[in-house]
Amino acid sequence: MRNKGKKSLRRRLSECAALCAAALFLWGCAGVEPEKRAYPLAVSVDYINGEYEVVYGMANLPADTGQGKDPQAGGAEQNAGTVFRGKDLKEIQKLYDASQEYDLDLGHVQAVVLGKRLLSSEDASSYIFQYMEDNTVLGKSAYLFQTEDPDALMKLNGTTVDSLGDYLTGLYENRTGIQTERPLTLENFFYTWNNYDELPVIPEILVRDGQIILEKTV
Repeated sequence: MRNKGKKSLRRRLSECAALCAAALFLWGCAGVEPEKRAYPLAVSVDYINGEYEVVYGMANLPADTGQGKDPQAGGAEQNAGTVFRGKDLKEIQKLYDASQEYDLDLGHVQAVVLGKRLLSSEDASSYIFQYMEDNTVLGKSAYLFQTEDPDALMKLNGTTVDSLGDYLTGLYENRTGIQTERPLTLENFFYTWNNYDELPVIPEILVRDGQIILEKTV
C-alpha cells in the first residue's frame, strides 16, 4: 500500500506543481512561487485547555515530484509536525506566518483529522465546522476522520508513512473487492449537518504501536 500511495502522491504533487506554475505565469510576480509554498495533505485539529491545537502534515514537493535533488532546496525542510496553539484559527495562522518560511497552501488537503476532545465540546467543534465550511480554499472532497490523539497520529507523517494524507485516503481507495466502508467527505458531512441538524458518524483512526488502523463504523 505504501508504494502505491507514494506513486499516487507523486502524481498529485506533479499536477499541483503544474497548476502552480500556470498560476505564477498568469499572475506574475504577485504570486508565490511553488517551491516557496507549504502543501499540507493532512491537517489535524484538537481543543485542549481552552485552546485550539493544529498540526499540518506537509508534503515535500521538490523531493516527491523529482523536481529538486538538493535536500536544502525550497520545500525540503517544510514543517512536518510542529504544533500550533491559539484561541482561534486566525491566531494560529498568524503564529504559522511568523515562524515558518513557506507560505501555507491549504488547497490540496486530502484528510482532516479531528480530536475527540474537540468533538466533545459543542462550541469548539461548531466553530471548526463553520470555519471549514466557509473556507473555500479547503476542498470539500477531503476525507474526515477522528482520533483520540491527533498529535501522535500526525507524528507518523514522513516517518512511518511517506504522506499521512495520501495514506489515510488510501485506506479506502487502495482496497480491492466489494467496499463495505465508505469515506466521509467534508461535502457529505456538511450536507448532513446543515440539512438534518446532526453529526454523521466520523470514521475513527486508531494508532497502536506505530500502526494506523481504521476502526469499522458499522
